[in-house]
Amino acid sequence: MNAEEIQAIFFAECEESLAAAESGLAACKAGTQDDDTVNAVFRAVHSIKGGAGAFGYVALQAFTHTFETLLSDVREGAVAVTEPLVDLLLRALDTLSDHVGAARGLAEVPDDVGLLAELTAAQAANAGAAPAPVPAAEPAPAAPVAAPVAAPVAASADDDTGSDPFDLDAMLDDITGAMDTPAPAPASAWLLKVRPHAGAMRNGGEPLLLLRELTALGARCIECDCGAVPPLDTLDPGTGYLGWTFSLDADVSEASARDIFEFVGDDCGLDVGSDAPMPAVRPAPAPVPVAAPAAPAPVAAAAEAGGMAPAPAAAAPAPPAPPALGQSIRIELGKLDKLIDAVGELVIAQAMMAQRLAGDGLAVKEELTILEGLTRDIQESAMSIRAQPIGSVFSRVPRILRELTATTGKHVRLEVSGESTELDKTVIERLGEPLTHLIRNAVDHGIESAETRIAAGKPAEGTLTLSAEHRSGRILIRIADDGAGINRERVFAKAVEKGLVAPDAQLSKEEIDHLIFAPGFSTAAQITNVSGRGVGMDVVRQNVKELGGRITIDSEPGSGTTFTLTLPLTLAISDGMVVNVGDQTLVVPLANVVESLRPTEAEVQGLGAHRAMINVRGKFIPVLPLHAAVGAQGAIEQAHEGVLIVVETEGAGRAALLVDAICDQRQVVIKSLDTHYRSVEGVSGATILGDGMVALIVDVDSLVARSLSGQSLSPVQSLAEAA
Repeated sequence: MNAEEIQAIFFAECEESLAAAESGLAACKAGTQDDDTVNAVFRAVHSIKGGAGAFGYVALQAFTHTFETLLSDVREGAVAVTEPLVDLLLRALDTLSDHVGAARGLAEVPDDVGLLAELTAAQAANAGAAPAPVPAAEPAPAAPVAAPVAAPVAASADDDTGSDPFDLDAMLDDITGAMDTPAPAPASAWLLKVRPHAGAMRNGGEPLLLLRELTALGARCIECDCGAVPPLDTLDPGTGYLGWTFSLDADVSEASARDIFEFVGDDCGLDVGSDAPMPAVRPAPAPVPVAAPAAPAPVAAAAEAGGMAPAPAAAAPAPPAPPALGQSIRIELGKLDKLIDAVGELVIAQAMMAQRLAGDGLAVKEELTILEGLTRDIQESAMSIRAQPIGSVFSRVPRILRELTATTGKHVRLEVSGESTELDKTVIERLGEPLTHLIRNAVDHGIESAETRIAAGKPAEGTLTLSAEHRSGRILIRIADDGAGINRERVFAKAVEKGLVAPDAQLSKEEIDHLIFAPGFSTAAQITNVSGRGVGMDVVRQNVKELGGRITIDSEPGSGTTFTLTLPLTLAISDGMVVNVGDQTLVVPLANVVESLRPTEAEVQGLGAHRAMINVRGKFIPVLPLHAAVGAQGAIEQAHEGVLIVVETEGAGRAALLVDAICDQRQVVIKSLDTHYRSVEGVSGATILGDGMVALIVDVDSLVARSLSGQSLSPVQSLAEAA
């Protein structure tokens, strides 16, 4: 594994640690301030600090050191958990996130001098002191990532690989340079004896970094035990031979010193006290045989080279147990994408085989049914690997709200539900930007100032609600506020001013609400860092559309506004109903389909010159000829002669699509039209059928909404051209 791959793992772990710390501090702010919560935050910051030192990110390491020191005081009870302290820790976490982004090269290094002074002043040793600017300390330079990671602290011989092993003399100078005239430990000090074992060097471990952490805590090395170092010809490069005795002041707790070695566990021997013996040398274990027992000769050779005696056969370690439930591994996204693509091709191949062998007997059909079941199982398993909880997106919202509070002066309480709802990783990654725009819009335009809210009989603090849920193969995400709602008169006047609508236009409330999605539209009185340039809501609609979803608005004056995003669970494979419409073959997403029926002539009622309705169990719904939308030739035009597919839409309710016939119902692999052709309104994508033909996937919500609103269908007639 090269340095770039190790760094990528470090930054992935940083994101996990930041999320864990955010969750813990949010719990503290809500009143859950138990030891487990505080310890979780401390461990998260400590993990980032350790990696920052290993990779030489000086600014990141310096900031986390001060941050961690304050958290250590909180954990030990020396600093009380108060609301101002939690707010300070949250601001520190935001700055820590910026430092991580700077280390990744995504942003500039943040100016943290003032915040470092606040963190230092809040520490137990400085309680009540006036905060003064404290420049970030320059820690000792970390060992470069490219250094050989298997070499122990005591290694000193050159190897044949051309790498640069650690030099014993240089390392002794580094750790014991102040020992020319060692002074006895003060009477109030206590002693810690440390010896890294062989396991401390596994998987790129570097005990030297741990010892530097110990000296940064204030420890003084008063003795280095070199008595166990063997002659060079018998030195085992996997064993730690050196041991150190450190003196620490009485105000340094034993727990804070042991925390440095928390993640190496038993791989590093620790003993406390002047009478405690130095931990013994622990050699590296012999390799575990995989299949047959190892031959005696190689074992003897290993003993000669490393000073280890061969273990008796009866004492050989047992094979490793299977991984426990809940364990996970990191998977490179590119490899996962290849798997998804392969599954998609398998679905297409299965559809082609089913179509070509459709009439070859019962036995073949049974085998095809088995193949179809296996294909679906593989597809669902592959998609579940890509699924992630939407909570990873929701976790960014508290920081956005804190920034908006500082900018607008409005205090907003966040309520979240459904954060464990899972959807495709690609959808999650592209959901962050539209969600950020909607939240900024809700706080800046929707929620009123504290004075206005109190005058209206509302609490001074606004409420923003985020929720997610699965529904009919799609995910619904709602962003709701309890603000003033959309001022439709003001929106309409602004639209007239910008020439978006005619002054005498008669628009419904829903049509006025959707004017806010027009490019360049904004009702802000002045341009600020939050809003006013009219480049937010149109971006939201475009991003949601590119994800194959839709966005609807429900606003009540004085009560608030709710934006509902309806998105597919995945962008790769979906279930669809294959239908014929004249000379066209189309796919209707099964998530929209309620039922299909063949009406009698008496069940269809005319409505005006060009509309028809059908009574479905006591409720009339409109009949929409699909051929009119796609420009199909030779299609059935009378509802009682064809098939009606009743579909459910998010914003327009139910409708009945008139088609010639239903051909099949199967999984379809979604191909983007934007990539291979161009964007077509009324189409969410395309797929390849079993006969090799391309069929377009209908965007049911868009077609129904346009048809019921009386808008022209001419742009959608390019469906035929695209097919």
